[in-house]
Amino acid sequence: MIDFTPKYKISRDDEHIYHIAMPDGQEIRPPGVTTILDVVGSKDKTNRLMGWAKKQALLKVAEHLRSMIGKEEQIDEVFIEAVRKSAWKRDKEMLKEAGDLGTAVHNAIDAFIDKKEPILDDKTRPGYDNFHSWLKESGITLIKGDTLVYCHELMFAGALDALGMKAGKIVLLDWKTSNFLKDENALQAGAYSMALKDTYGIQADEAYVVRFGKETPGDIEPRKVNINEAIMAFRHARNLYASMNTLSLWGNK
Repeated sequence: MIDFTPKYKISRDDEHIYHIAMPDGQEIRPPGVTTILDVVGSKDKTNRLMGWAKKQALLKVAEHLRSMIGKEEQIDEVFIEAVRKSAWKRDKEMLKEAGDLGTAVHNAIDAFIDKKEPILDDKTRPGYDNFHSWLKESGITLIKGDTLVYCHELMFAGALDALGMKAGKIVLLDWKTSNFLKDENALQAGAYSMALKDTYGIQADEAYVVRFGKETPGDIEPRKVNINEAIMAFRHARNLYASMNTLSLWGNK
């Protein structure tokens, strides 16, 4: 039986700020893993996002223009400005929608792990069904869902998605509902493994990042993480984050 008594009292507020109550009564508010990894931006990631944002803006413009087909109204400056504003914010609207849907799928999976009835609808069911398809084939028994963890050595906190067991080994799991995986996802799993050991004294033997497509059945991508190398890379990211937030990078004129 694994002891899940935490070394620290960890909470996370509505603003996603972590609060750590230390044994000596001190409270710490460390950065989260995803906040730290915002400093890591690959060229491939940037190009993908820029291309996707352009596509969404153009699709929105086309949608407005098609609405004018067969109508007698003339295109004027007011219409053009309305189209511009609508296209400009379309990518942000879609990112929020995708984030909300991803959160809903995560919540449904967590409810399942906690042996509760998941809240599902037509939008969340495809991702949730993909999760079950993967779980059936993985041979992993899930033992714990969403878990807050903290690493005092590097001063960061986070929330790993699940822990499982397979052939006597402890498996750390992180779910993704994006369209593709990024190298940062592996660093994230490495960070969680460090914090898991510090908070619970539990050493993850293996770690996987598993992507579940939110729309297409069978759109599943599990990737095993090289934990040691991911931890080493995350250490560099943590140092870079600290430098970016403490050093004066620009000199006087």
